[in-house]
Parts: sequence; structure tokens; C-alpha cells
Amino acid sequence: MKSYVLLFLLSFRAMAQNPVGIFENHADIGKVLHTGTATYDKATQTYQLLGSGENIWFKKDELHFVYRKTVGDFIATTQATLSGKGTDPHRKTGWMYRSSLDTSAAMVSLTVHADGLTAFQYRKKTGTNIEEIKAPIVHPDILQLERRGRSFFVSVAKIGNPFWTVEIPDFDLPQAMLLGLFVCAHNKNQIEEAKLTQTRIFTAVK
Repeated sequence: MKSYVLLFLLSFRAMAQNPVGIFENHADIGKVLHTGTATYDKATQTYQLLGSGENIWFKKDELHFVYRKTVGDFIATTQATLSGKGTDPHRKTGWMYRSSLDTSAAMVSLTVHADGLTAFQYRKKTGTNIEEIKAPIVHPDILQLERRGRSFFVSVAKIGNPFWTVEIPDFDLPQAMLLGLFVCAHNKNQIEEAKLTQTRIFTAVK
């Protein structure tokens, strides 16, 4: 029994070597050309992500990701903005939930693009192409992602207006996955900046 406990603690410490705010670690995913960074300003409760990456699409993701291990159901909410004019209208940021740091891992993401496009993008199985559901609200202020069993609920809104919400069912994903925030430049030669505030993760009491 002691050996199992020790192994768990060593694994947790390895994951938590670069904590940022409420998150345990951050890392680049895919063969990005520029190393990304993640910082947290406690005074303003703002996460700043700088990252490269060509895209998050088909069977290959390239991005910078700040994350924590999350088990079971959760509700995650944040307010996300991309800084400056950038170099591509499809640079993006938001929530991401991955089975691993592999570039083609099973994942879901709630994404807002620089041109305002807001979408739920997902890869139900590792190594398959991403699928997408576009939201009717562009440039939302609030991004909320919820896991409830085998379903995900996506909610987006502008402050002061009702949420638009959709359920996407029938996901066969592990109970323990990596939940966090990301930025993708959509231009492999560039580094883009995202700022995310009012970031909260709520999990069920065990």
C-alpha cells in the first residue's frame, strides 16, 4: 500500500513542477517553433498565456496549455481576450480538456477566435479528426464548459445577456483528464498573447 501512495505522490509532484495560479503545470503541445509561457497576476486574477502553434485541427494540435488534473464532472468558467491585432483572424484561446499532452489526444475545447468565431471543437478518440459546433454568439465575454457524465454543456454569453447553451452527448472519455486554458497563434512563426480573468473550476464534492 505504501508503495502505491509513494508512486502517486511522485507522479503528482512531477506534474506540479510549474504551478500557475490554480493550475499544476503548463506546456507546449505539438512541434511549436517558439516556447510558450504562462503566468498569473494574483492582484488582477489574470492569466497571461503566450504561445505559438500552427493550428488545432484535424489530427494535430499545436498550442500552449496551462492545466491541472481533473477527475469526473466539473464546471469551468472564464473571460478570455486576445491581445493586440495579431497576425491571423483564427488565433484562438479558451478552455481545453485533454486525455494527454500528445498532439492528437482525445480532447474537447471551447474556443474563441480573434475574428469572434466561437466554437466547441472536439476529438472523441485519439488520432481522429476534430469535429466542430459553432455558437451563434461572436466575441462572447464568458466561456463556460461543463462535463456531466458522458455529456458536455457549452455556454457562452456577453455580460448582461442570457447564455446560449448546447449539450453535446455521447463522449466515452476517461474520468481523469487535463483541464486548462490555452492559446494558439494559428501562425507557426508568431507568438500570440491571451489574457483570461474570472477563471474558476468547480468540481463535485467526493
